[in-house]
Amino acid sequence: MSTIDIYVGANARKYIEQHGLQPEHIHTVFGASGAAKWLAIYGLDQVILNQWLPQAEQPVKVFGTSVGAFKFASACHADGAQGMHDLAQGYIHQSYPNGNIGPDAIEREFKVITDTIINPRKIQEILAHSKYRFACGVVRCHGGLAQESQWRQKLASVGAALKNIKGRSGLINTLDRVVFCDPRAEFPIKGLDGYRTQSVELNSDNFYDAISASGAIPVYMHGIRDIAGAGTGMYRDGGMLDYHPVPGNVWDKEELILYPHFYPHCKEGWFDKLHAKRKASAELMRNVIMISPSQKFLDSTELGRIPDRKDFITYANNDAERIRLWQQVVERTQEMGEEFLALTQSQDWHRILKDI
Repeated sequence: MSTIDIYVGANARKYIEQHGLQPEHIHTVFGASGAAKWLAIYGLDQVILNQWLPQAEQPVKVFGTSVGAFKFASACHADGAQGMHDLAQGYIHQSYPNGNIGPDAIEREFKVITDTIINPRKIQEILAHSKYRFACGVVRCHGGLAQESQWRQKLASVGAALKNIKGRSGLINTLDRVVFCDPRAEFPIKGLDGYRTQSVELNSDNFYDAISASGAIPVYMHGIRDIAGAGTGMYRDGGMLDYHPVPGNVWDKEELILYPHFYPHCKEGWFDKLHAKRKASAELMRNVIMISPSQKFLDSTELGRIPDRKDFITYANNDAERIRLWQQVVERTQEMGEEFLALTQSQDWHRILKDI
């Protein structure tokens, strides 16, 4: 049983067929939003970020939103493997008794995670990491989504979902993209999809607010106001605009993008989840190498699928069972990492590559 599927864009396929795939070929890695879904690729990420890529000498840019940003921040610790372990365990051991998933409860659990992975000492490690150059995406909100009031956020979210029906451009006046970047690297970030896009240098003064905003889901979490260097405004979850960041929307450089992902496709924005057939086009993903769990692998786990935030409700009165099931998925994902390493050693790509 193959534990992983590898999907490639047209340019990525051509490159691998000509040159194979080695760590020195990768200069950029993307990471998607998805909260607990990340647990389904934990072992794969551990191998890629802490074993495979460090074999090459070049620095590597890492860019993500929400949990995609959190995992990269963890990998940028002095001990990246331990950092990612701590992040996974933080997600697994969240607890919401009786399904009480409100802003204050989430804030409490979220702070336990953030205090572990982005305390002042860890921030300095991330900003000085010898290998990785970190960046995270957030959005600056306008209108009702910029308000503190939950009911106004709910109304604005309904309005945004309706605007998004006509397509990606529907929210141009509602959301701005803001990307906080390690100043040691040039991040070719542009709003290729028409959205106002701003790049801001990361530093010790704005790091905590930036990464916290990157995961601040509207309605369910408190936003972050007036982040240093980015200007005034309400900043929230970067996944609202770049749910699964799509290189063709934001990356103004033709290069390979490695993309470990829990899905075999990308949903461009958070509201696109409401449209089953809406996925990023092959053209926007032309430079991508996407590695995701195979369906057979997911079926073979006891949970039988990707972990999901909804499990907090499904197992509201049985945290121990949810924790056990999620932990088993995490442990099994080591198999994904092992298969990826075996492929990079054999270079037997022709048998597994699929077109995006």
